[in-house]
Amino acid sequence: MKKLLIGTSALVAAASIAGAAQAADPIKLSVGGYGAVMVGYASQDDDYTKATGREVTGVDVKGDNEIHFKGSTTLDNGLTVSVKYEIEAGGRSVNANTTIDSADEYNITVSGAFGSIVAGADDTALAAIAKTAPNVGGRIFNGGLEEGDLQDGAYVLRPAGFDNALNSAYINTGGDAETISYISPAIAGFTFGATYMPDALGGDDNPNQPSSLRGANGSNEAYGAGLMWNGTVSGVTIAAQGGYLWADAGPNTTGNANLVGGVYGAGREEWQLGGQVGYAGFTFGGGYRDVSQDLKASNGLTLAGLGARDEMNGRAWDVGLQYKTGPYGVSLAYFDSSMENAAKNVSDDTMKIWELAGEYTMGPGVALVAGVAHVDFENGTAAGATTAQKNSNENSGWVVATGLSLTF
Repeated sequence: MKKLLIGTSALVAAASIAGAAQAADPIKLSVGGYGAVMVGYASQDDDYTKATGREVTGVDVKGDNEIHFKGSTTLDNGLTVSVKYEIEAGGRSVNANTTIDSADEYNITVSGAFGSIVAGADDTALAAIAKTAPNVGGRIFNGGLEEGDLQDGAYVLRPAGFDNALNSAYINTGGDAETISYISPAIAGFTFGATYMPDALGGDDNPNQPSSLRGANGSNEAYGAGLMWNGTVSGVTIAAQGGYLWADAGPNTTGNANLVGGVYGAGREEWQLGGQVGYAGFTFGGGYRDVSQDLKASNGLTLAGLGARDEMNGRAWDVGLQYKTGPYGVSLAYFDSSMENAAKNVSDDTMKIWELAGEYTMGPGVALVAGVAHVDFENGTAAGATTAQKNSNENSGWVVATGLSLTF
């Protein structure tokens, strides 16, 4: 799970407040990032492979590598301006809006005593404050439970058309769409964050933003805000957070091929809650996300006439326990997600994942990691579907992987 680092990301509404900086040192970029290579085995459900006719290789080698360029300077007026660029460096392909883009995240930050302002294609403030199930294992499964290889079907295959289930227990609407966010300094343990997103469907560096393809169905603007508290009580570390997001149209605005005339999102509300408690090397925690997507008919037709719902509701939650001592770490976590489909006679999309992960730190920035997981996908199925259709919409299996996870 990629998150903003509180206090290190901020924004570019700075030209009007940044004074002369001739005496400040120019920004110099440093290189960092992560690298990983994993060898894994995955099984598939026999009924699924028979129904789909797919032949799947059980063993695979997967890479996950990024190079990060970061730099900052402090101006004479006390403001700190920083930049960050993240570039895919092998093992992953990024395809945003049909345009190959190897630089999948960037931001420019302005920070000071007032807090931080961050602008660019990056995670939102709600992601920055999110607290979900803790897990170890570095880049095993491309980062663990949230938005990783287990969810993406890189090991256990996702059924065709499986695209509704939520992929995180925190609000990540918009992904890496261009945003502007504010994160306050911590006051009595409390940190406030807020985000404005011009196009929740924009994706990374969308040249069509605001979206011209969906503009007729809504502006897709989104606004989010949240609050986090961190503290220690009698040696027990405690973190808790909550957040809310409202989008003018939301992610489901392109219609539904199963419904004549189609439906699109008319508005979207999301909530997130989460927390973690830590003591003596143990960390226990989890997160919860709730989504309500209003639907509206296209072409003046009625939703009842289309056999559609008035709204689509969904939720995702996770819970986990982690223990770390010296160079060793182990964690057990569970993720559960479901989302309704627009059509009333189609069942929910669901995803359930168990993950057991371990790590051994061999030296600075070098960890030997391993993991075992079970993944279960169920794609929405229309009432009256045949057994073959049901089998092609459900897949589950076990995954075992190990490799090296590096940070630099």
